[in-house]
This record gives sequence, C-alpha cells and structure tokens, in this order.
Amino acid sequence: MTRVVAGALLLASAAAVPGLPLALRLAVGVVAIAVLSFAARRRQETLRATGASIVAEPTGLSRTSAEGTKPIVDWTAPFGVTLLASYGRPHGLLAFTTPTQTRYIPARIDGRSEADDELFARIAVLADLDLVDGITHDAALTADDAAAVVRHAEEHDRASLGRVYLSDGRGAPIALDRATLSIASRTFDLTSHLEWRALMFHESTGQAAALYQATWIRQNGAEVVLVAPMPASIVPREPNAHREASGRLGRALTRDLRLLQSPAEPPPARDVRVAIDRPFMMAVRRVLDEAPLASRVALPAPREAAAQRDSII
Repeated sequence: MTRVVAGALLLASAAAVPGLPLALRLAVGVVAIAVLSFAARRRQETLRATGASIVAEPTGLSRTSAEGTKPIVDWTAPFGVTLLASYGRPHGLLAFTTPTQTRYIPARIDGRSEADDELFARIAVLADLDLVDGITHDAALTADDAAAVVRHAEEHDRASLGRVYLSDGRGAPIALDRATLSIASRTFDLTSHLEWRALMFHESTGQAAALYQATWIRQNGAEVVLVAPMPASIVPREPNAHREASGRLGRALTRDLRLLQSPAEPPPARDVRVAIDRPFMMAVRRVLDEAPLASRVALPAPREAAAQRDSII
C-alpha cells in the first residue's frame, strides 16, 4: 500500500510542479510507473500466497480458495494427524489421513514456541527431503497457526495425534495407532509381545533394479512385511542442518535415524508383502519402537535362496 501511495505522489508531482524541465518530468514519471508496477506485482504475489485459507468449523476442517472449498477432515469420521518433517528445514507437512483420503497442509515449523515444539515432537516423523523440499515455495501456515490446527484436532479426538489411516497397493485398509496395527483382515496388538525388524532389499524388474525399504512384523504366527521405495535422500548435506534441528522436535527426528538403519536381505516372499506409502514407513517403525512389549530382532541366519521374484507385490 505504501508503494502505491508513493507511486501516485510521484506521478502527481511530475504533472503539477511548475517549471519542471521536460526531461526531469519524464524521468520522475518513469520512476513512478516502475513503483506502481512493482507494487502491483507484489500485490498479485500476496494474493496468490494468501488466497487459500484453512477454515476450522464445527463439522471439520476445509480449505477455501478462489477455486472453491475442499474438505480436509470431518470431525465425525475417523482421522489421524502426523507431521512430516526433516532436519533444519523451516517447512513441514501436516498430514490428515482418513480411511478414504490423505490431505496435506504445508506448515512452517521454524520460530515455534516451546509449547508448540513439544506438540510437534509428539506427532513428528522424519520424512525424505524430496517430499519436504517440494513444498518450500507453497503458501504455508505459520508455526502458531499450525499448532492451533493440531490442538483443534486434538480437542475433537485426542487419539488422533499420531494415528494414521492408509491403504495398500490393492486398496486394502491400513490403520495404525498406539495400540493396534491393522492391515486388511490382519490385526497386530501393539500392547502384546511381537517381533519386528527393519530391512532393505534390491529387486530387478526387467532391465531396472530398485532399492526398497521394508518392515517385517510377526505375532502369534501372523507375518507381514510392509514395503515402500527407499527415499533418495533423507539427511541434508548442509553442514548446519543438524545444528538447526534443535529442541524436542529436532531430537525426535534424530531418533528416527536409528529406526532408518537396516541391513540388506534377500527379497521377502511376495505373499507376505504389503505396499505402504513411503512417507509413513517411519511412522510404523516409531510406534513399533515405542510399543512396550515389541522386540526388535536381529537379522536371521542366511537361508537358501528363494525362488526367482520379479515383482514388488
């Protein structure tokens, strides 16, 4: 607004000052037009950056913009909230998952208060850099507003923080909370003894070879291996990234590095594999690691080579 006023005054002075040389008058006019043009561009950028809003209503959360209103979550339906973040990055993604969809809200996590730092640490999961850096230039909630949204969700369902709803590659439901991991018709009780381990494996498809991350889980004879592509990069190369990962949120993300470490194994049998969205693999390992009776087991003794496998699922 100040730039618009300045530009208008310059134009007025160029026309109103008597005896002003023509060349100087033209120069003042050009400067005034440049100021007005810059102000107009800044105004358009501001409108683009603030043209979308997150609206909290008694029925749920929605996103409003010039294109209309899109629902994010309905308070009457099951939902979960997770923060996908990375070392030293000022942005993260609030992931609202339901049995039918996942909605992401870009949020700034720098400059957060001590209370907000503790809140974010409770739901944070270490995410790969491609995912987090991909939203750097998008309009994002401030840290205060992001924390307010999380607290608003917690008021409607305290158990929603850290809960995740997904589906596998065939559309079968996956649900995760502090007590239960459900995969289609199979249910793992996280309050009872179970075994799990992290692993990775290579597999070839035609002329291409891919690297996968996986989490093996077994309980009472039921066995499953959650599988997702290995992220290209998860730890920033910048020398100051670890220094900036401070507070409880930074410590939570650092702890996930231990959960990321996994030995290479032969590809698991296809009949026990379940595809999972890559950003949420760490959320599963975090809950397994915190389960009181869960045991993280070591790599088993080498077995005979399995039959040739050429498909991830």
